[in-house]
Amino acid sequence: MGSSINDNPQMEAGRALAAGSRAWSEGRLGQAAADFARAALLSPAMPLAHGNLGVALRKLGRVDAAIVCYRRALSLTPDEPALHSNLGNALRERGELTEAEEHLRRAVAANPTAQFRYNLALLLRDRRRHAEAREILSALLAEAPDNPDYAWDKALSDLYLLDFGAGFAGYEARWRLARAQARELPGPRWLPDTDITGKRVLILAEQGFGDALQFARFLPMAAARCAELTVECLPELLDLFAAIPGIARVIPKGAPPPPHDLWAPIMSLAWLFRVTPASIPAQIPYLHPPGQERRLPRPPGTQLNIGLIWAGKTTPRDRSWPLVELMPLFDDVRAAFWSLQMGERSADLRSTGADTLVRDLAPAISSFADTAWLMGQMDLIITIDTSAAHLAGALGRPTWMLLRYVSDWRWLDEPETSAWYPTLRLFRQPDPFDFATPVQRMKAVLAEELQRAAGWRPGA
Repeated sequence: MGSSINDNPQMEAGRALAAGSRAWSEGRLGQAAADFARAALLSPAMPLAHGNLGVALRKLGRVDAAIVCYRRALSLTPDEPALHSNLGNALRERGELTEAEEHLRRAVAANPTAQFRYNLALLLRDRRRHAEAREILSALLAEAPDNPDYAWDKALSDLYLLDFGAGFAGYEARWRLARAQARELPGPRWLPDTDITGKRVLILAEQGFGDALQFARFLPMAAARCAELTVECLPELLDLFAAIPGIARVIPKGAPPPPHDLWAPIMSLAWLFRVTPASIPAQIPYLHPPGQERRLPRPPGTQLNIGLIWAGKTTPRDRSWPLVELMPLFDDVRAAFWSLQMGERSADLRSTGADTLVRDLAPAISSFADTAWLMGQMDLIITIDTSAAHLAGALGRPTWMLLRYVSDWRWLDEPETSAWYPTLRLFRQPDPFDFATPVQRMKAVLAEELQRAAGWRPGA
């Protein structure tokens, strides 16, 4: 009697595991996950199948399922350091930082490879233990001085620790990262200690909107030192940057550059000017919305117009806040809320019912210049989106920024204020899953502001 292929599930599981490995090496992630899943189902006692499935699922963005797979594999081989490291990485992505550290430390204790130590350093940075993270990254960089990832992440730790000298110098490692899109232009690059007197200088656009808005503060300094300054920027920023004093011309990113003697990326300006925490240019405002005669009315019976943005990028870190968690802010009828939210997440207004409480300005926004003008009409901006925070701060608008527990070196970890933007106030998560505490704090401060706007005085 012939036997079915499933008469030997262990053998078939081995075939599925091998097929998954081939699919993985060929970049067919979905098929790899399906093959690894088949292997794990056919042979539940095969830790490699569970572990590989976890890797594939995490790569596909299915982090919760990946965590289950790693736990299954560890139940079979509890001392495997690679599994502990992989589980720690997945838990870090989920925000489960305490348990993530336990697994990452177990991996390093069992096998202190460079990769396991690097993973631990990144976790420690998320836990706001930047000195420990930098110590590990410094050791890794000493062992592998040409590794751009170690240099980049050490630079971020330096910046968190306000070591701007090392931080901005190390920030140049971004051009060596695998994901970098370095650009080389004709002529020499502007480097530290280069005299730009009498030179025509071209500043290149790079990274995102928020980065450009933050570092635009250095453009007047460059213009004052050179003969002619040309600035390249993303098309959405052309109107705003064209109004910065001293700039000879502004061109959209990718346009043929004019003749120039030196060039530099915009995010290198802090390095070129040797900026320290005490010398951050904070002449606010340094951006100005285009002039418009019309005014945004304040609804009758209200004291403050408040612009609201609750969602930004979701990668590599989620920079959004559940709109439903912001509902307590809407309790006081004296506050008129206006949505400045753009993109898919503007649909949150309708799905939560907040469209009955918040006036939607998205139809009036087609550029950053529009957003800047509308921000100029607001008494207060509340945002979690970093590009909006940079824009509001650069405009000198009173701004409250909600910060997730793991944020960015620009905002540090503790203070409520920012050396980059004097009009900015920061409201931070006390842990990665607490969305209520910062909102309650903000609600209390908002009540004070509303009383002040109404002319209330203590004892009156």
